[in-house]
Amino acid sequence: MAIQMVQKNKILIILALTFSSILSYAQNNILNRNINEVIVSANKAELNKNLTNIFVLDSIEIKNAPVQTIEDLLDFAINVDLRQRGEQGVQTDMSIRGGTFEQCLVMIDGVKINDPQTGHHSMIIPISLDHVKRIEIITGGSSRIFGNYAFSGAINIITKKKINSSITLSKGKNNFENLEINQNFSNNNNNHNLSIIKKKSDGYIKGMDYNIESFYYNYNKLINNNDISVSLSQINKEFGAFNFYTTRFPNQFEKTKTTLASINFKKYISNITINQKIYLRNNKDEFILFRENPSIYQNFHKTNVLTYDINIIDKTKHGSNVYGIELSYDEIKSNRLGGTINSQELNYFLGDKRNNLNFFFEKNLSFDQLSISGGLMFNTNSSYGKEYFPGIDLNYKLNDGFNIFSSFNKSVRYPNYTELYYSSPTNQGNKSLKPEKSINKEFGLKWTNKIHEIKFTTYKRNGENLIDWILMSGDSIWRTMNLSQAKTTGYELESKIDLNHILKSNLPISKIKINYSKNKTDTSSNGFQSAYVLDYLKSKLSLNVNLFLSNKTNISVFTTRQEREGEYIDQGTNEEKKYQPFWKVSSKIFHEFSKNKIFFIEINNIFNKEYIDFGNIPQAKRWFRIGLKIKFN
Repeated sequence: MAIQMVQKNKILIILALTFSSILSYAQNNILNRNINEVIVSANKAELNKNLTNIFVLDSIEIKNAPVQTIEDLLDFAINVDLRQRGEQGVQTDMSIRGGTFEQCLVMIDGVKINDPQTGHHSMIIPISLDHVKRIEIITGGSSRIFGNYAFSGAINIITKKKINSSITLSKGKNNFENLEINQNFSNNNNNHNLSIIKKKSDGYIKGMDYNIESFYYNYNKLINNNDISVSLSQINKEFGAFNFYTTRFPNQFEKTKTTLASINFKKYISNITINQKIYLRNNKDEFILFRENPSIYQNFHKTNVLTYDINIIDKTKHGSNVYGIELSYDEIKSNRLGGTINSQELNYFLGDKRNNLNFFFEKNLSFDQLSISGGLMFNTNSSYGKEYFPGIDLNYKLNDGFNIFSSFNKSVRYPNYTELYYSSPTNQGNKSLKPEKSINKEFGLKWTNKIHEIKFTTYKRNGENLIDWILMSGDSIWRTMNLSQAKTTGYELESKIDLNHILKSNLPISKIKINYSKNKTDTSSNGFQSAYVLDYLKSKLSLNVNLFLSNKTNISVFTTRQEREGEYIDQGTNEEKKYQPFWKVSSKIFHEFSKNKIFFIEINNIFNKEYIDFGNIPQAKRWFRIGLKIKFN
């Protein structure tokens, strides 16, 4: 499949290689300058925590969290809305700042993994938490930096260069079983990281069983100012999809197979950093409407995404200049989506394809107290034409512990293939959909001292042509439409409090992390029901704390309260119901009974709360898991 894609995109590859050759020549003609190193994170631009609005889940928080997947971890992150169909990352819709799950970009080390078929597949993440160094959460639209999908926010999962070798075994309620093997092979500057995961469960209700297998390999090497990284992964999922897509026929089933491959080459030459990536994503999706009789109605989809991305960071006396080009191609083959194509493959006689090209420039300036980052991305898309996306970020340092910041950015998201083409007895796509766009403004402050770290942000997003699935009064078909305008406003508060410093004590407790966010959209659903745009996370409170019972025994407690705006049609009464707010408390106890052996107990939803965060799909009640982790030198 990868060979076919390259053949179809010879122009893309030739341009990439030509541009690389020009750069190779230029590398030998760069003057040396004594400038401090600029650290560049994520995809294109410098993500400086003192300037842009980034929230970080660090390695300590990841280690202590009472979860086993990245998806479950993000359920406790600030202003992130995680709506799961099933547990353990079976299928997850993620959104940020009251946006939809289609409006959020997902990256692993700057490699985009969003799926052009549907956002339901964008959170198919093949890596273990043991591989994660930190997770950066970028709240707010950032298309000028990342391009398509970064409409209301983005996450970037940063992996470790070198992992610890280990085996983890765990079992739990609902016949849950998990086996995870992580292995590192190192030789001089060569690092090989390997992970194999297999997990399964009967599900917390009938029809929610799953079987997940994943493989991940990463090779990285730093030598002679060259940083090379190669990654390959595959994840296979088979799961009962009870009520996932329609309540008319609840006993559904789905299979997905996702393959990711990437090569990242980073070159450091004096004050110049050249970062090149090429990556491929392939996803196969088989959906069965009637699990007991699959042949009645099945969907078959295959998507491919091929991307070449190059960024040049030139450090200057007062900051940096960033230049970039991103070329991408995506295609779908299906029995439901697209127009008629010439294909010899059974079940894949429809399809579509698109090309996308981004040119990027950003100027970063830093003075004694003022930092400025301004940029522009020019985008041309084979289906939607040309567009400019400007933006600017400002940060002013009042003193060593107090900063104020502000930003203005324009964002875009193009319709996916499901929104354009899907047709079923309950849904109808729309080929005439326009891209959704927004203007994003925010203002905030950061205050840090020995007692606390506080960040407060207020924001406004003016959206136009927002894409949603709409059910009109008296109709029985959900249809995709562009909503003319919608204004979303809100605020975020992140704080870390050092209780020991306040009380001048030595209590066995970590810093207490408290997050609160609130969102409001001014458009109401009069005469229709909104599936996503007007069905959003209204407020979210999270509180995380660790208790140190001894130098070998820890207890972590993660709490969240969520309130959702929106309604759904109750399957039992056929009446419209509002989502009810809920509290969820989860905990993890782990004891290191020898240098290389850790025993742990995880309890999800300790108080056994019943709640729904996606219409007619009840979430898991109390769920126990116990496990043993054995480390190897």
